[in-house]
Parts: sequence; C-alpha cells; structure tokens
Amino acid sequence: MSVYPYKFDPIYKEKIWGGRALERLFGRRLPGGAKVGESWELADLSEGVSVVVNGPDAGKTLTQLLAERGGEILGRAVPVAGGRFPLLLKLLDANDILSLQVHPDERAVERLGPPAALKTECWYVIESRDGHILKGVADGVGEEDFRRALSPGDAEALRRLVRRFDVKAGDFHFLPAGTVHALGAGVVVAEIQTPSDTTYRVSDWGRGREIHVTEALACIHFAPPAEAAGAGGDVLVRTPHFTVRKLSRPVGQAPLARAACSAWMVLSGRGRVECPAAAAELRAGDTVLIPAAIDRGRLIVEKEMTCLEVTLPE
Repeated sequence: MSVYPYKFDPIYKEKIWGGRALERLFGRRLPGGAKVGESWELADLSEGVSVVVNGPDAGKTLTQLLAERGGEILGRAVPVAGGRFPLLLKLLDANDILSLQVHPDERAVERLGPPAALKTECWYVIESRDGHILKGVADGVGEEDFRRALSPGDAEALRRLVRRFDVKAGDFHFLPAGTVHALGAGVVVAEIQTPSDTTYRVSDWGRGREIHVTEALACIHFAPPAEAAGAGGDVLVRTPHFTVRKLSRPVGQAPLARAACSAWMVLSGRGRVECPAAAAELRAGDTVLIPAAIDRGRLIVEKEMTCLEVTLPE
C-alpha cells in the first residue's frame, strides 16, 4: 500500500484564555462548554499524538505511521529524538490574553536540562477582533529591568518592557526561541512550531497560575527578535527547522510532484488532494500531511484555495 495524504483528528486543549471561535470560523464540533484555546492539528508529543481519520491507515497514530513508513513520509527530512515527527501545528483561539511567556533556545536547554526542549514558532493571524500581540523586549530594556518588575509581580510595568503590535488578519510574526511574547485577546492564529511544549511564564496577569522567574530569565533574549533569513515573496519564514509559504491555488487540477514532506493548513477555499491509495477533503481550517513519496497525487481545487505550506528541511 502506498502512502497518501493524511488527515488527523484535532486534539483540543481547554485553556483559561480560550474560547469558541473555531466553532464559528470552521464549523468545528468543540467539547460542550469548553474554553478551547488550542487545537493540535498535527502532533507527535507525549502530551498529544495525532490519529489518522482517512484512508486505509485510519485509527493509526502519527507515531505508528512514522515507525512503519517514516522514510516514505519524511523523505530526506530527519525526525526528532525517538523517531517522532519534527513539527507541531496548532490553531490558537485567544479569547483572553495569554500569559507573557518565553521558550528556550539550544543554549537555554543545555543550562536548564530535561525536560526543557527547544521551541521556535510563528503565528499567522486568521482573525483579529481589534487584537494585538506582545513580542520582544522594548529598546534599551535589560535583564535588571525585568527583575525589578518581576519582584513585586507588577503586570503593568512588565507590559511597558515589551513591544506591542496591533494585528489584523493576514499578518505574520516569527517568534524564535528566546522571544518573550503573548497573544492578545480577540486573536485567532495558525501556529507552526518545533515539537515542544516547554513554556515558561513571565506573568499571568494575576490569574494565579505558576510563574517561572528563574527559567524565564535564563531564556529571554534581551534584544529585538530578528526576522529569519530568506523570507520574501510567498515565503513567510525560512528557519533551520521549517519553511512556511503562503500559497493561492486557482480552481482546477494540478499534479503533486514527489518532493519534500509538507503539511498544508487551509485558510480558505475548498477542494481535495488524492492519489490511488486514498483522498483527503480540504476545507478552511483543515490540515493535511503530504508524504514525500506520495505517488500519482493531484490537487483538485473546487473553490480558490489559500493555504500555508509548511515544509521540512532535508
């Protein structure tokens, strides 16, 4: 049996800052009454593993797929430790502001030790209801400024130490590991990241959850985050871990060439991707994994489609 385009069951994560926007935007059937903050669309972590919902491999986990057919799926891309898939793709619904937080880079992981893991990510804004994000420290701000604000837990003082960006649908922000950040209320994003759930809170705005002062200060880069090299045109970001492109597909049909392993996060439109082994229907909000060794695949677009294409380095 050949590999084919794989779709997966979303893994919903209830959060105190979550909402119900995925229900409204994409017709999702969310758990009753839950404040869903995260939908893990493609995941292979101990905290959540995606399960196939289409074709002959329906019911298998992504972990099982890679164990059985990793070479066909990944091509020349390299899995992470334990043979797991090297991406984590999510949809985030911030009905309230997220904690001010930071994720570790390689050097911070070495200093902090297990279970810390590198986490670099980016956000594509799907919807903004007069929303904003916080991203990076403000000019001239250093570690001592953060220590002074953290000592009494002064949330407003902390806000003044970070940069604020008003955002609208279609905006894109790269958040390399070490960037202090928060997603503001009223914003829905597609998140592409390395496969890690390591998060250190700098402030939770008085909501009472644990704060990680020592770990956060070990991770924060006290300089504005740099944009990744090579971005331009349809390429939104190119990093050592993944490349993200925004693509528009006109109505019609086109063959899928054998290429690098990729995942598509559909932003708008309608269609399907198919090959002899199976097909995957595509609607706004869907995510599909396209194996490197897909055979005689083709994309059929019924309504002009826009998607984020995430490819792995080889």
